[in-house]
Amino acid sequence: MELLQLEGLQAAEYEHPFDAKTLNALQQTKGLDSLVKKLYDWGFEAWLKQQFLGSSLKLSSSNFPDVYDVFETACEILNFKERPQIYVMRELYFEVVTCGVDHTIIVVGTEALEKYSEAELLFTFGREIGHIQARHVLYSEIGQMMPVLMDALSAATFGLGGLLSAGMQMAIVEWLQCSQYTADRAGLLACQDITAACTALIKAAGLPGKYDPQIVLDDFKTQAIEFQGLQKSILMKFSKYLTQNKGWEIARANQLFSWTESGEYKNVLERKTRIQVAPTAALNFCPGCGAKIVQAGMFCTNCGRKMG
Repeated sequence: MELLQLEGLQAAEYEHPFDAKTLNALQQTKGLDSLVKKLYDWGFEAWLKQQFLGSSLKLSSSNFPDVYDVFETACEILNFKERPQIYVMRELYFEVVTCGVDHTIIVVGTEALEKYSEAELLFTFGREIGHIQARHVLYSEIGQMMPVLMDALSAATFGLGGLLSAGMQMAIVEWLQCSQYTADRAGLLACQDITAACTALIKAAGLPGKYDPQIVLDDFKTQAIEFQGLQKSILMKFSKYLTQNKGWEIARANQLFSWTESGEYKNVLERKTRIQVAPTAALNFCPGCGAKIVQAGMFCTNCGRKMG
């Protein structure tokens, strides 16, 4: 199948409404700007990158040409002009992580490279491109750090007292899940194969290697369609644990099927949703520290100051 290149594609065309709603709630949460500034004062993003880069192999067109070609294809299909550095890491299994607001890196697990088909890798790389296009990276980094932050709070260290409130924890947990729905839509637009998207989710959900994902595909679809989600009370009670290596594969498949059945996915492919954007200055400067910022950004990524 010849894949369509989605000229002029923007994240707003495939953003999941739950993502937009929960992101707005998160951004309005009291104390978020203080938390962001505190984390950047600590250099948490640099620390997070070091955790990945200290034991990862850099992926390029020369040492992993077949994989890099898949990544290039995903970028071209999704109208993504940037080329983040990609690393391969054993410990991640099927997980893929994107971090770095300014200098973004993508870290993919060895299991994904070994066991995903080319179409499944397209879905996977498309998801990470979607996270970047939708400006998820800053808040997803906070989500990755949240278990550490909650441990720090319980130990009453680092001067965090009161910053990570119950309301903020809830807002982060809810948004983290909903941001995956947007990323999955980008992944599907990249691979343009709902079956490949499903088999990637099946493998990530824990299918043993000796089984063919096609065998359980129909049951997986039925389970996903019947999934009703989790109550907020349950999310809040286990918020610390819900941020640790939980893929939400069934919930995500549920939302992906809903999107394709609604006709919205087809409309994006056919470019019926194309948005005309008035030209604006791409960069501005933080009045607090003078760093360049993206105009649409909520916070300065250098000092954490909330923008007007």
